[in-house]
Amino acid sequence: MSARDSKSPSVTVRCNGAEAIEAALAATRAFGLDHTLHIDRAARLAIIVEELVLNLVEHGGVDAAGDIELSLALDGEAIEIVLADTGAPFDLREAAPGEVIPERGGGAGLDLVRAWAEIIDYRSADGWNRLRLRMGPG
Repeated sequence: MSARDSKSPSVTVRCNGAEAIEAALAATRAFGLDHTLHIDRAARLAIIVEELVLNLVEHGGVDAAGDIELSLALDGEAIEIVLADTGAPFDLREAAPGEVIPERGGGAGLDLVRAWAEIIDYRSADGWNRLRLRMGPG
């Protein structure tokens, strides 16, 4: 299946604590290489993933005992990003753009995430949060 086929094979990584950032970035880089993403697009995807996972570890309460699951998949030209975690609930849609969120350590990175990806859905249930984003081809 080529990178342009709908619902190309995905990559999923499960990790926790400080190791989650390294594991998520390694999986993201591998995904970019496997699907021959343009270097700029691969870099934006890596920044999105790093920002989200770093926030979970540093501000969301996902420590060594918490769990993070990252899934990346191509859907046509778009990349679907799904991040599930056992940290504190946080709906990215509720933070106003440009808003400084002291208890979460800032907010500028969240503005980048919103600029480069569309938030499709967020849910929190049964101790798990699930954020689904879509990064367009641009």
